[in-house]
Parts: sequence; structure tokens; C-alpha cells
Amino acid sequence: MERRISAVGLWVVCLLAAAIILPAAASAQIPPAAAFVPFLDVRCYDILDQPPLGVPLRLDHLNPYFQSLGLPAEDVVLQEPQQLCVPVAKNDNFPPDDVLRFISYVDWKCYGIEGPPLDIYVRLTQLNRVIAEMVGPDLRVIVREPQQLCVPVAKNGDFPPPDVLELVQWLDVKCYRVDSGEFVSGPIQLTHLNPLFADLPPEFTEFVDAQPVQLCVPVAKNGWFPPHHAYNQVAYSDVLCYNLRGRPLNIDLQLDHLNPVLREMGLPPEFVFVGDAEELCVPVAKEDYFPPF
Repeated sequence: MERRISAVGLWVVCLLAAAIILPAAASAQIPPAAAFVPFLDVRCYDILDQPPLGVPLRLDHLNPYFQSLGLPAEDVVLQEPQQLCVPVAKNDNFPPDDVLRFISYVDWKCYGIEGPPLDIYVRLTQLNRVIAEMVGPDLRVIVREPQQLCVPVAKNGDFPPPDVLELVQWLDVKCYRVDSGEFVSGPIQLTHLNPLFADLPPEFTEFVDAQPVQLCVPVAKNGWFPPHHAYNQVAYSDVLCYNLRGRPLNIDLQLDHLNPVLREMGLPPEFVFVGDAEELCVPVAKEDYFPPF
């Protein structure tokens, strides 16, 4: 009888352990690239009057299309911070909850960089349906010189939950100037997604013959590549940026680096003033290299 009670007791303990472990494992599930990337919309604001960081970095391309071109690694030096880009939803097209908890912590601090131009033609496909309906699904751009490196940060000590951090800390993008004959016009509504900005009302603004100005593509820094469980989500995180003026933030923020490379350097938090709205960046695919499931 004692053995039977012991066996039953052990079975109950195992069930309780499973009840505790399984929800935690489910909450840590990173959404596939095909679910994550189409909602990677960010609103970019000016950062003013900050000194250059002066940090040298080696950047390797991650996107499979740019890798297929054999583009070499590039050495850059981080200059002054120029923009803060924060996640938004367009026209009430919100990510599903399991994607939203990751998208809502995609905050990028963009530093000026310099480098040689690529001067290559690339066909892009709009991945978010709101912009695709406004401008059509495809466009062509000429990718010119690099202008910025955008790196993940936390705002005012509001760090992502650990499972979210497992993805967003690797989201570094290198932004190139682009030329294009494509224009977009029309109204758009933007709603902030990051918890720190959750109380801000939606912004109603309008594209006025706006052309794409930058293509931002995923890179690795100093040979530190994303782990397997986050690699595709990062490698397909390409965004195309349009000039789009609108309501400024005009707030002071503390920004802490999230990427392991910059954290290992011991860089302190930076205190910045974030001002005018400048751009809206939207997710795209290059030459039919679509994010996988």
C-alpha cells in the first residue's frame, strides 16, 4: 500500500512539474520569421547634440540574398547617435499577441557610419499589407552607401522579458541610402507598441510624395552571430524607410544597450533628447528571399 501511495504521489508531482514547466516553455517560443518580420514597423525620431561613440566594429551581412552576392565584411566606426526608432502599428493592423510581445521591444538606436557604396539594384517586396495596399507589392531601389548602424536598446530601464531578449538583443541593422523612382502618398495612422509609450494617443499623419530613403539590412557585429533559435528572425529583418514627418516626441530618455557585443564593452547608459519624427520603416523582402516559417 505504501508503495502504491508513493507511486501515485510521484505521478502527481510529475504532473505538477509539467504544469509549471510547459507554460514557461510555451511563453519562451520565439515566433517564426514569417510571423515576426511582417510586423516589423518602426517610427524613427531625431536624437540631437550627442558626441560620437568612436567604437570600431566589424559588420557581416546576415540576409541570405546579400550573402549570396558575396558581399564582404566591413569595418566601421560608430559616430554620433542620430535617431531612435520605436515599434508602431499602422492603421490598426496590430500583430497577434504572441508576436506583439516581441515586436513591442524592438527599439533601435541609430549611429552614423561611413563606408563605400554598394551601387546595386535590388527588387523589394512589401511584407506588411498596409503599405502593400498603398504602394503596390513590389518596387526597385539602388542601394548606395551605408549611413547608419541601428542597434537594440532599452528605454528608461524597461528591459524586455528574458525570452523576448533572446531575440531582440541580436537585431542589428545596417542602413544604406537608396535611390528609387517610387512614391507613396496618403494618410496613415500610427500607434505606439512599446510599453513605455503605451499611453501616447495614435498619430495621424500623411505621406506626401514620399520616396524610400534607406534600406536597413541585418548584420552581425565582431563575429558574434545570432544563435540558431533566433537566426532566421534576425536574418530576414530588412526594413525600408520613408520620410514621414509628424508629431514629435520631445522627451528625455535613458538608453541601455542590449546587444552582447556592446554590453561586453561596458558602454554606459546614454541620456538623450528625442525630438522630431523623421521616418517610418516598414518590412520588406529582397529578391524573393521571403522570411521562412
